[in-house]
Amino acid sequence: MPNKFIIPISQWLLLLSLMAAMIFATEVIVQHQKKLARSELLKHEIASANPIRSLIESELNAPLYLSSGLSAYIKANKGNISATEVKLLLKDLVSQGQHIRNIGVAPNNRLLYLHPLQNNHKALGLYYPDLDTQWPAIEEIILKRKAKLAGPIPLVQGGKAFIYRIPVYLIDDDAYWGLISTVINIDSIWQLVAKLALEQNVTIAIRPTADEGALLPAFYGDNSLFYDASLLLDIELRGAKWQMAIRSLSPATYLTATIRIFCYSASAMMLVLLFWLFLSKQRLSLSIQEVKSSKKYIKTVMDNVADGIITTDMDGVIEQANLPCHTIFAYKKDTLPGTHWSTLLAEPGLANDIINTISVQKTAYETTGLRFDGNDFPLAIQLSVIQLNQKPRQIIVLRDLSEWHKTEQLKQQFISTISHELRTPLTSITGALGLIAGGALGELTPAQSRVLQLASNNSQQLNKLINDLLDMEQLTNQSMVFNIQPVPLFQVLAHCLDTVKTQWQEKQHIFTLNITDSLEQASVLADKQRLNNVILQLLNNACKFSPDHSSIIITVTSEPASFIRITIADSGPGIPESFIPKLFNRFAQADSSDTRDIGGTGLGLAISKAMISHMHGQIGYMPNQPKGSCFYIELRHCQATQ
Repeated sequence: MPNKFIIPISQWLLLLSLMAAMIFATEVIVQHQKKLARSELLKHEIASANPIRSLIESELNAPLYLSSGLSAYIKANKGNISATEVKLLLKDLVSQGQHIRNIGVAPNNRLLYLHPLQNNHKALGLYYPDLDTQWPAIEEIILKRKAKLAGPIPLVQGGKAFIYRIPVYLIDDDAYWGLISTVINIDSIWQLVAKLALEQNVTIAIRPTADEGALLPAFYGDNSLFYDASLLLDIELRGAKWQMAIRSLSPATYLTATIRIFCYSASAMMLVLLFWLFLSKQRLSLSIQEVKSSKKYIKTVMDNVADGIITTDMDGVIEQANLPCHTIFAYKKDTLPGTHWSTLLAEPGLANDIINTISVQKTAYETTGLRFDGNDFPLAIQLSVIQLNQKPRQIIVLRDLSEWHKTEQLKQQFISTISHELRTPLTSITGALGLIAGGALGELTPAQSRVLQLASNNSQQLNKLINDLLDMEQLTNQSMVFNIQPVPLFQVLAHCLDTVKTQWQEKQHIFTLNITDSLEQASVLADKQRLNNVILQLLNNACKFSPDHSSIIITVTSEPASFIRITIADSGPGIPESFIPKLFNRFAQADSSDTRDIGGTGLGLAISKAMISHMHGQIGYMPNQPKGSCFYIELRHCQATQ
């Protein structure tokens, strides 16, 4: 790698141009951020103004509605109400309304009724035309026959308040009856407004607006808010026109210095980045040579394994295929890339189902492959998904099972022959042991009974092994008959539970069956006897591997696509994670040593899986929490027949 780099003039000019552009862009961003900050502040002020305006309107409207009700009452009674009746009504209205200082009734414009009288005696008997400053506004209300909220207004009895005046005209003769005045205590309302404004982190001011549009001094808050950048909103309430100014207490946040420091620092780093790019170019050349060498090494390894290995995109199009893959499928070298991998199958339409099944079960999938010359052969498929250049890719391993199947066939023939040859003499031995144990040859001593019992148990275990081998043979040869029909699930589970409770009563397990009322009458499509065998196999395994007095839980649930799931969970040691892929293989045992504590043939789960598959269902395993095993069966749900 060279020690010195001569940077061309053109590169320096490019750097200077980029720096100038960055400075210009920085100033544009700064101005934009200022506008954005002010916009956010305005949003906050608008959002805060709405609840404050709503509070003012609601707090003032509540007592004013009471006054309107009193006006309606007077009209309904044609103005004929007694003094006692008026006093009672005023007392009741004042007790109901908030912020009401007093309510007065002035027949023919003379204030004759007032509640409460305390601190309001000076106003009693007041004749409104005598109020030089207020009478023009009051007369306008009467002539226009329209109620109006006025204020703040100095009161005769002292202080200031809002006054809501309603002119009362009788319905029958449309004659003017008098005036109802409701005096609102503004101090209590301003306290609520101030509290809400503080919560919203804003300050406000309110001023009246004259009908001709003239602006008057603020009666609440700082009048200077109307002459700065505060937000202005109009409020109309019961004939009163106000203007509210609102300003956030928190100033706008400007990031001018931060933006400039960041952008100018980025500009200064451009020269360093340019130098780094020259170094990277040299390193890239070296890396390319290393990648080529690595690819050659990987290709050599892949071309010397026994299995075919292909790499496809997620659509299944082959991108790479090793040499053994071409050999297994009888294709010429380098002719597979670009074709869909399903062309290697005897039934290409199963490709997607195979991928989905392998992805869920995480095990190899056996199917039939198709060579280029048209011959088919047994094929095992394994799949893994990797990330290559930030794109998902599928690695598919293809194994020719022709030789393995031949070996399996020879082994199966041997097992079948041995099983049939052993079954007849074993039946005789078992029968003879039963006769002897039953006293056919005379009374036995305790020692003789123990020996005979041991021999009988071993004979039964050997008989079970032979039955399992024969079942496996029938399933392999497709000769086992299945009578698929609706089977009442609850009956089968109840029968199986009774059986295992009797068989394993010395271990005193606690069995729990969780099933909803709706599923107690459900039926599944299955062969009743085979389903009974599978459930007994799973329950016996749970009892066998669980400690004494432990819980075994059977749960029945509904699954999507009209399936019912039966789950059997125990509290045993569980299945080692490394053994799970081989769990349903023939003769598979997690502990296959001669010194294992718990016996078994290793065929039960393989037979169960084959039976469930013939019943168009699924069987699987998942760890139980916090410990133990959990096996499940899924079968097609059908309507129970009674």
